Parts: sequence; C-alpha cells; structure tokens
Amino acid sequence: MAAPLSGDRPLTLHRISDRVVVALGPVQGDRALSNGTAAAGSVATMVFDTMLTEELVAPLRAAALELGGRPVTIVMNTHGDRDHLGGNGAFPEARVVAHRSVAELGATRVDEPFDESWETDLGGLPVEVTYVGPAHSQGDSFAWLPTEGVAITGDVVFNGLFPLVREDVERWLSALDRLQRLEPRHVVPGHGPVGDARTLAWQRALIEDVYEAVKSRYTAGVPVEEAAAEGPPQRLATLPQAHARWPGAVKGIYQVLDGFSGAG
Repeated sequence: MAAPLSGDRPLTLHRISDRVVVALGPVQGDRALSNGTAAAGSVATMVFDTMLTEELVAPLRAAALELGGRPVTIVMNTHGDRDHLGGNGAFPEARVVAHRSVAELGATRVDEPFDESWETDLGGLPVEVTYVGPAHSQGDSFAWLPTEGVAITGDVVFNGLFPLVREDVERWLSALDRLQRLEPRHVVPGHGPVGDARTLAWQRALIEDVYEAVKSRYTAGVPVEEAAAEGPPQRLATLPQAHARWPGAVKGIYQVLDGFSGAG
C-alpha cells in the first residue's frame, strides 16, 4: 500500500512507461482526488478517466498530446462516478467508451457502450477492457495494457485509502482476483498513488477486513444505525477517509447480508 496521506499536494504527472503517463489527482488533507491516465501507441492516443473537471484534466490532455504527437481519439471511463468522467468535455474529438450501465446513467455521452469486454490496438499497444461490476459501483471496468504491464483499475482500487463500499463486496473481491492473475508491474488506482501487484493484495485484504468487521456487528444483532455510529475498529480507523466512509460501508454490507438472510 501507499504511505498515509499527509498535507496537500497539487496534481502531478508520472511517466510510468515510455508510452503511459498518469495524472495523480490532487491531495487535499485526507482526500486524494481521482486519477487519469494517457497511453499512446504508434497510431492512436487514449485517455482513461478524465478526472473531475475539464480544468483539472487539462495537464493530462497536454501530456497526452506530447506523448503521442496527436489529439486523443478515445476516452474510456472506468465507471460512472462524476469524478472520473467530469473532464470528458476536454476531449470533444474523442469517442467515449464505457460499460453500458454508464451510458444508461446519462452522466456522459457514450459512443461505444459494451457489456462484458472491449478491446482496441493503439498501434503496438493493445488495450483490453473488462467489466467486473458491480464492485465499487454498477459500471466498474478495468483496463489492461499487456505490453506495458499496466492495469488501470478505476475505483476497484483505492491505494492507501479506506475504500468507498456501496455494492456487493464478493464481486469486488472477484475483480481483484482477476487483476492479480495478470501480475501487473504497475497498478493505477482510482485514487492514491500508482502501486504494483502488492497493492492488489493489500486492497483485497482490506475489503475482507471491512466486510468481516461489519458482519460481526450484524451477526451480533447490532442495529444498522448503531453500527454505523460506532465508527470503524481501531485497526481501520487510521486510514484516510475511514470515519467518513464507515457508515456507508455498514449500510451497504447490512443490505447485502439482509438479502442473504431474507431479512428486511
């Protein structure tokens, strides 16, 4: 995992391979804003997630132009949260690719919706996109760039942060298992610094820990509002955003457990 967040930091650009640049979102206290990524092959340049606004994604747009020597022609959104597609308008010439559920949300134009997978070749740089939702959200997909050893995970990974749990954690764990089998050299999370295969193992263990912590309150008969108000156990409480996101995790996991038990 990454070191805990400390202080504020502006957006920073990191070139993780000759053909891939990552824009790490600004850090504001214990919040890390969303990341974006650009990849350039010999014939096309592509951006994965456009961050929160057109203004915020502007440095990545400039880096993508420099990287490929041409405008971006494809934008892929890993899911439908606003902070990952709010800058799509900065790429008016690009066609937008996302899971069909993102298109159905209506939050952005989607020119090429897909159901299970989507792929392209940017010119010696193949891109493989796989749908793994609902995990963090309904539309979760990740992109795999095999020649670069780069996995772009969207919010399937929050590196160094308490995850935003609101869907079925079983599918989230399955998504992480699929990512781990790829053995990536670089893992670009939805939030937080670039990691590697160890980041995936850390994220999986953390989600299991959150699930078991909430489940213990559920099986003890603690009402959902009381469990949410208790806050996270001490071993989780030091993670950035833990206290803010714990109530949502409790409510989401209680709903899943209610479904398993037939309660509610």
